[in-house]
Amino acid sequence: VRSLVRVAAAAHYLDIPHLETDVFKKLTDMIVELPSLACVVYNESINIGNPVEALSRMAEKKIRARPRKSLLPVKDNVGGVRSLDESLLETIVFNEQSTISEFEKFQCLQHWVKRGSKKSVQGTEGISKVESELSEEISTTITNLAKQLDLSRIPVSELTSVVEQSHLVTRDDLYQAYRSRALCAGRTDHKIVVEGAGTPEVNGTYIQEGVHQDTPMYLMEGMWEGREVIFSIFLCSETTWYISIMPEGEMPGEPTYIDFYYCDHASNNCWKIPSRGWQPINIGQTPPPTCFVTGFFDSKDSM
Repeated sequence: VRSLVRVAAAAHYLDIPHLETDVFKKLTDMIVELPSLACVVYNESINIGNPVEALSRMAEKKIRARPRKSLLPVKDNVGGVRSLDESLLETIVFNEQSTISEFEKFQCLQHWVKRGSKKSVQGTEGISKVESELSEEISTTITNLAKQLDLSRIPVSELTSVVEQSHLVTRDDLYQAYRSRALCAGRTDHKIVVEGAGTPEVNGTYIQEGVHQDTPMYLMEGMWEGREVIFSIFLCSETTWYISIMPEGEMPGEPTYIDFYYCDHASNNCWKIPSRGWQPINIGQTPPPTCFVTGFFDSKDSM
């Protein structure tokens, strides 16, 4: 793949447009077949520069559209986040355009660390110190990127079984994350099923992840206009529930949210999501959905 990128650059320098076009199409087809190769193409084309700028833009677009399959491939040796240089890791995984979850960001960091380390030991502050080929500068990058993670948005099960054992984050950061997650203690099986919406992408099962205004939020991974996104159900201003697309790193109610349906619902129990009474808003299509809870109750209780 890297060789093909270099061939494209050479074709550009030698003014062989048909060859450059053929290579571009070949690489695009390869990425469609195996999304993790987009990281290889992006990294190599960025390193080469202007002659293959179109390739870097294409590869980045493919990564943004299918980030999980692009960054975290099933086979570790086939592209993915390990193919990215240090500077590009932050550009692709940790900037505001990233739509992957916090745990997936952590997995990306963990996979990237492994590419250059033979073994790790725990340092005095709980930060991983790599004892092999990783330079001090890269170790500093790992530490800084780990601090950008919002650990409170990672499920407790993953914090204890994966994050804590990685030694990539400090004990203090873990403590703060556990403390924040405690707000949702005892409700981790609470799920919301959305059915019958005229915008079919919002239909499905939403899992409780975090809180907003002391009220649970519910999230579901899905696709919208060819991109992997996070659909959310949340309460805003204590009276109105929304079903929206949640941009990564944004707070509920921000203008960047894409709203589909809303429901005004005054109740003494703000944890209860209304089953009916939803209305389309912005780009939501009729008919509106119905919602019911699972896990917390034994059946489709009306809310």
